[in-house]
Order: sequence, then structure tokens, then C-alpha cells
Amino acid sequence: MKEIYLLRHGDTDATEKGYFAGWTDIPLSPRGKRRINKVREVLQGIEFERVLVSPLSRTRETAQLVAPLHDWEVREEIKERSFGEWEGKNWEALEKEFPEGVKKWKEAPFLFTPPGGESFQKVLQRVAPFWEELFHRPEEKLLVVTHGGVIRSIFAHLLGVDFATTSCFLFDPGVLVKIRGDRSFCQVAVILNTEVEP
Repeated sequence: MKEIYLLRHGDTDATEKGYFAGWTDIPLSPRGKRRINKVREVLQGIEFERVLVSPLSRTRETAQLVAPLHDWEVREEIKERSFGEWEGKNWEALEKEFPEGVKKWKEAPFLFTPPGGESFQKVLQRVAPFWEELFHRPEEKLLVVTHGGVIRSIFAHLLGVDFATTSCFLFDPGVLVKIRGDRSFCQVAVILNTEVEP
């Protein structure tokens, strides 16, 4: 039976300071590296037949820490959501520059699209075919190193629900999720949600 492990990258300057990164290419922070080293301990002994990685630096660094001996397959479909003109900005800056947009986000965050960015639906349109492809692959154990928005998209796809329904799921940096099954039946287990000192 196929096992697919979804790993969100470790902490970054953006996750620690609270600004939107999306497609902005930033590295892991020291805290992020410590968190992913804890994940590596959990993954020791699991023989992945393939490792698929988002092209951004924070996911590539994460993959280097947990699967240094693998040849990764870099996939554009599992990049984080683009936040367009909101990239690099925190809430304080956004409330000054885009007050109406912030209001709409707070009213319906899963329906709002930042100017120049991607809607959640657009992210789903690239993530869902990628996910379906995984079940056609011959490998039984795969590791996907990606982003919170992509993992949320996979959950929405698997459950057949809209994004607002997934708001009850929290995908912190370094979260590790195992999905086991086939195209007709899946079980989901959150293996690890690590805690590390700042």
C-alpha cells in the first residue's frame, strides 16, 4: 500500500516575523534548521523511493537535511501560493497599503485573492493533478517536501471540500503528515508537529 509523507519546510524569517513569503525565495532560519533536524530523527529508517521537492530554497534546504542522499525531483506544481503584491509585507504594512483587501481577507480569507497573486482555487488546479499522479507512480514510499498552502490544497482535494472547511487544520512549519492508501481509500496521520525553542 502506498505511503506518501508530506513535510512542510522549517521556520523562516517570514514565519517568525509574520509576513507573507509565498514565492519569495528565503532560506530556513536557525530555528527552522533545528526543527527539521528533529524531523530527520523521526524519518530515520524510512527508505523513500522518491523525494519530490518544491523549487524554493526553504524546501530544498529542508530536503537536504532530511534526505541528503536522495536525488530529488523538483516540481513547480508544489510551490507555495503566490501572494502577489502582498509578498514581503506584514499585517501592519498591509493595513496601511491595502485596507480594503485586508478587510476582505478577514471576512473570507479563503475566497480573497491578493492583487497579482493566486487564488486558492488556482493553487488547487496545479496541486490536484500532481497528487493524482503520485498514485499512478510505481513507488510505494514517497516524500513530498512542500508548503502549508499546498498541504492544505491536498487536504481539500482528498476530502472533497472547499478551502474554508480546512481552516480547522493547522500546518505549522515542520509538520509531517503521512497519507496511506490507494486511489479509493486513504488514511491520514499527523506524525509530528515539532516544538523548538526560538
